[in-house]
Amino acid sequence: MTPNNVKLCMGCMNPLPEGEDKCPHCGYQEGMPYSMTYLRPGTVLKERYLIGKVADKNSEGATYIAYDQTEDKKVLVREFMPEQIAERNESNQCIRPKAGYERQFKTALSDFVELSRQLLALNKISGIVPVLDRFVDNDTVYVVYRFLRTLKLSDFLQRNGGELTWSQTKKMFLPLLNTLSQLHKKGILHRGISPETIWVDQDNKLWLAGFCIADTRTEGGDVGAALFEGYAAPEQYSLSSWQGTWTDVYGISAVLYRTLTGTRPADGNSRRISDDLCPPNELNRKIPANISDAIFTGMIVPNEKRVQNIDEFTGLLLEEGDTHTAIFESSKVNLEVKKKKNQSRKVRVAVWAMGITLLILLGVMFWVLYTLGIFDKKETSRPSQTISYLDEQSAATNSAISADGVPDFVGKDIDAIKNDPAYADRFEFIEKEGDYNEEYSKNIVYYQEPAKGTPMPNKGCVTLYVSKGSEMVPMPGLKGSTLEFATKTLTENELEYETVGIVDASAESGLVIRTVPAEGEMVSKKTGTVYLYIKEDSVSSSGSFNGDAVGVKDDNDDDDDE
Repeated sequence: MTPNNVKLCMGCMNPLPEGEDKCPHCGYQEGMPYSMTYLRPGTVLKERYLIGKVADKNSEGATYIAYDQTEDKKVLVREFMPEQIAERNESNQCIRPKAGYERQFKTALSDFVELSRQLLALNKISGIVPVLDRFVDNDTVYVVYRFLRTLKLSDFLQRNGGELTWSQTKKMFLPLLNTLSQLHKKGILHRGISPETIWVDQDNKLWLAGFCIADTRTEGGDVGAALFEGYAAPEQYSLSSWQGTWTDVYGISAVLYRTLTGTRPADGNSRRISDDLCPPNELNRKIPANISDAIFTGMIVPNEKRVQNIDEFTGLLLEEGDTHTAIFESSKVNLEVKKKKNQSRKVRVAVWAMGITLLILLGVMFWVLYTLGIFDKKETSRPSQTISYLDEQSAATNSAISADGVPDFVGKDIDAIKNDPAYADRFEFIEKEGDYNEEYSKNIVYYQEPAKGTPMPNKGCVTLYVSKGSEMVPMPGLKGSTLEFATKTLTENELEYETVGIVDASAESGLVIRTVPAEGEMVSKKTGTVYLYIKEDSVSSSGSFNGDAVGVKDDNDDDDDE
């Protein structure tokens, strides 16, 4: 209960309608099962914070949706609960280290306390989710964050077709880059920058969330790693590698790669063994060359060759590609990219020189042999064989592209596609509800982007447009049924309806007297409306009747807190 004795949903902390135990906003139902590893929904901490369900968790701990009963507002509460080395006492909910892990727990808890202290001092830096409070309870530490109405960047990209243009991206990301620069100047590294830890608010402003201790963001640590595949830097996969500001440069570069191409980069660990990362502008030709070069340089595997800090990286992004005039002063030129370009240019010149020399030698040889009469002057070449060979080579190339490219998803069931393990590591699917389609049944893909066969060497986004099925359905027989049954049936058939009250002394209250259209007639899901005629007093008693007007189906327009 809140201070005003309003019952709250433990799933979203919105008020519950009186007498209801299932939330109309998020669907959470009172009494739903929960993991005993985490706090019981309804727990109150510090006699102030009402704890709801787990909103997010990793090897460091859990973040709960919560309610500040003193300030009368939603908050997020982060609990230090590293389940790999700790456990919860079910009787009093206190956290204790597992046997043999006392030292590791104490060290990790100390790091968590220090991180929370640093984050409390950052509230004046824009773009970082503010810390409001921290306290000790249940023999562990809690950090309270401000609740923001946001989407994760991953969800935001899905809602916007999978990728953004550079002009859109630049406007959103430059303030975040400035935030990162200020964060580094305070001596704090994030180490977990990804589309899951960057949030987008209603004004398209980006917020940095998901701060964790270093042990959580490094493979092989005591707490257990929580790394984001494709976005964690190569050095995060080894305890012996040195991490620094260049680690966050890699993370933000990888996020920009995903944002501009719609493709998740290959993971940093595998790139240490075999690096076949495609430059961004090879996946999206609309990306300016200097932007592609900057991102590619920010993702170089050896960290000593990578851009070393955010200011230098921002300078490369803002360098004008045509004039090479830096809008943002940068102290380091992209030596790695330029070196590769110079090497490539030298190789091309050498190849051309060798080719010309070879042609001259072949010409001289041919002239000598021709003069000696070795060639029959009337003999002709066999162009058909040459063409056949080229055709075979072309066919082999196209076959290879088709094998590595996007499969043909049209005509397949959307659930079967998304649940197929063969696709899980290669694609991220964006499901778009399409229009009604007479050719394809409901839940069947009728169009895809990109098209079949499009090369996609790294994990990328594929947008699938799903049919809503046939627009026309036969009107079900509802005469004599209860109004509740009739409206439920029409809703299940995706048909709009209105109720009409009529005066009929012989009719039974609450039952459908007749329908328009009649049973068996075809109705359009898109434009049709079904009229349910019932006895006037039953409409009035339900509050839907107004004179002889119609009562329209009630759509819940309440905004959900995301």
